Amino acid sequence: MAEAGYYEKRPRPEHRAFLVDGLGRRPTVSLVEVVDDFHLVVSRNGRSTIWIYLTNKYILSVADVTEILDGSPETTCVVSTMNYNHVSREAKQYCRERNVGLFKSIELLGAVYYDGEEFLDYVRPSER
Repeated sequence: MAEAGYYEKRPRPEHRAFLVDGLGRRPTVSLVEVVDDFHLVVSRNGRSTIWIYLTNKYILSVADVTEILDGSPETTCVVSTMNYNHVSREAKQYCRERNVGLFKSIELLGAVYYDGEEFLDYVRPSER
């Protein structure tokens, strides 16, 4: 039988591993801790720690982000693990207003170098 929606929200292990490996290769990152299927803690040299919630939701909406933040209030960054997934403009703004980053995995690999406003507002060079 197929996965029957198991990975509808849950990040696939190989996508989590890609992100953990990519973060671990960044010189600003001192430690990446995998807490469970959904949570990572990223310690950075001279910057704040990032408390990440991973999701594989195809289109991430305000309702999805609200559910995530209600269930994991320590979250400082929500990451969609698939680069073909989408994030609504409203969800991005909702997170921004709460000082929570909202990125696709590939975006986080660039944003990890920044803190504060620069982190929250990070846009990949190819999209500037």
